[in-house]
Amino acid sequence: MSDRTGDEPGIAYGYGRHRGLLVDRTGIEEIVFGQVLLYLEKPDADLIRAMAPRLSGVIVEEAVTPYAPEARALWSLPVPVLTGVTVDDSWLGHDVVVDFDAGTTAPPVPAGATTLRVHAEVTGPAEARAAAHLADGWAPLRAEDLRALTATDRAELWRLLAGSDRSLPAVRWFDEQAGGPPAASFGRRGVRSLLPDAVDSFRTIIEAFPGGDPLVVLPMVSDRREISAFTAVTDARWRLGLDIATPAAALTVADLVDDCHLLTVATADLAQHTLVWDRSIRNDVLLPVDRLPAIVAQLVEWSASIATSRSVPCLVAVDLRPSVRLHDQLRAAGVHDISCPAPLVRHWRNLLDRTL
Repeated sequence: MSDRTGDEPGIAYGYGRHRGLLVDRTGIEEIVFGQVLLYLEKPDADLIRAMAPRLSGVIVEEAVTPYAPEARALWSLPVPVLTGVTVDDSWLGHDVVVDFDAGTTAPPVPAGATTLRVHAEVTGPAEARAAAHLADGWAPLRAEDLRALTATDRAELWRLLAGSDRSLPAVRWFDEQAGGPPAASFGRRGVRSLLPDAVDSFRTIIEAFPGGDPLVVLPMVSDRREISAFTAVTDARWRLGLDIATPAAALTVADLVDDCHLLTVATADLAQHTLVWDRSIRNDVLLPVDRLPAIVAQLVEWSASIATSRSVPCLVAVDLRPSVRLHDQLRAAGVHDISCPAPLVRHWRNLLDRTL
């Protein structure tokens, strides 16, 4: 391969903007996690179709015009293909962005260039595989999700996470315990409900943790005595993290973070509990769909500032649709790390690539 020459766009067979680790034909077999961009000198529809589940797109050096017989085969492929583009050898093994609508490629993304780091919230092995290459890290795993997996899937998930070259995720104590109150209810949920069966179930989950030093996140903490109660009931020496889900926790976070190893902010819970509105019922005045409510953003900013001053990692959970407006609001609040459902990771990545 050689340096790309000229400013002519490539000829695309597909749509959208995709990012992936660029590999050639010889490197594709070495990729285990996530989806990649495949670079070929000539189009190979059979290879592309066989590799499709592992590809986010294909770059082909040889141009294929839409009048050529091969064009029909390229349009029928399950992944987009950009032809007539030559990239530099140094791009191999690095993240590359391909805009199939514009017919252009962007060079490797510099390390640390994005303004937000995105952590994937995964519920099982399939989501972990899909998000592994795009995510900067892993959000805490929910104990409910781990409990729902089969033993085989749970072992596979831990294997994937341990081999992903990212720090192992924390495990979040049950939001909703079997026999406990509904997760959306107020009062006795999260760390406030320590049923014996839940404690035993959680110990079993933690025993499978591959790192030997698990970090456990406690949801619904508003008072240090709730942390002490959890420690006493579980009789465990796990490292602890806290989830900020109530205005009380956000306003007193400076008193809660002693000996805390991770601070997470659950913006959906925080919005519901601050504005006293059921988050499952639409209310665009109190719960706008394109940004955090102003008061919630203030509580996020306060929590993030305390975490920074105490050198505690802070992760803000956001389920909203990625947008420039939301990105700017989070950055203005001093947020550097966010978590989101696995399907949103790709959309955050595309947004960040466009706004670099």
